Amino acid sequence: MLKVVIDTNIWVRTLLGGKLSSPVLESWKQDRFQVIVSETMLAELEEVCQRPRLRKIIRSGDLNSFLEQLRFRGTVIEPKTTPPPCRDPDDKVVLATAIDGQANAIVTGDDDLRAEDALREAMAKYGVELWGIETLLERIKTN
Repeated sequence: MLKVVIDTNIWVRTLLGGKLSSPVLESWKQDRFQVIVSETMLAELEEVCQRPRLRKIIRSGDLNSFLEQLRFRGTVIEPKTTPPPCRDPDDKVVLATAIDGQANAIVTGDDDLRAEDALREAMAKYGVELWGIETLLERIKTN
């Protein structure tokens, strides 16, 4: 089974009912892949969803229920590895979570993260690929 770290931006889109991200949630509910997450990533998701413009759209009960599901059904790890350098320091925890959780991939909507060739090569040494939603959904179909 695929082991995947889902970046915060994808989960936020899912909570907003995004058409592209909703199949990710449905596939996870159907146990088509395993989610690897860290408490730091969960805290970031909670913080982002509490921003004023998102708080108006995402109900706190829905967010709390979702965070509970991530903790219950996901594999929560504590990253310890210092990841390869990347443009955005906030992405370090995502990279470290993927490395220490032995994930197959990080799924992100962050084009900067996926476009960094040096980062892509460095993460490949750990067996971690950088995917968008479309790639995850394609891989799920072939697994």
